[in-house]
Amino acid sequence: MVQAFQVSKVFGADHVCGVLMVTVKPFSFLGDVAVDSAEIRGVGRVADSILVTPAIVGSTVGPYILYALSRRGTAPRALITKSIDPTLVAGCVVANVSLYRLLGGDSDLDVLRLLSGAEACVSEGMLIVRR
Repeated sequence: MVQAFQVSKVFGADHVCGVLMVTVKPFSFLGDVAVDSAEIRGVGRVADSILVTPAIVGSTVGPYILYALSRRGTAPRALITKSIDPTLVAGCVVANVSLYRLLGGDSDLDVLRLLSGAEACVSEGMLIVRR
């Protein structure tokens, strides 16, 4: 089964693939992310993943944590979120993590959550998930 979701590139690569990891709750890089293990509380290990979340919350420290993950080789390959702020963009730029805006509604997040763990690729404005 293949499902597609519309996204818009904010920064990064035109084509990115990885394991889909989804959280329907916003998280903070400061407090919810363990840099040593590359795990996000309630999500799991996000190294080399395509990480989908409604929003990233927190402080200006977030970009440094994303950069620390990148330096260790354990950052997500891409972040997809509905809510994008300048701090998140800066973090993705310094960490070289592709950033996309999810254009669908909340129902898309619910469907994506059920697909978490599947192989996914972002290409030509679409998140393609193969289950």
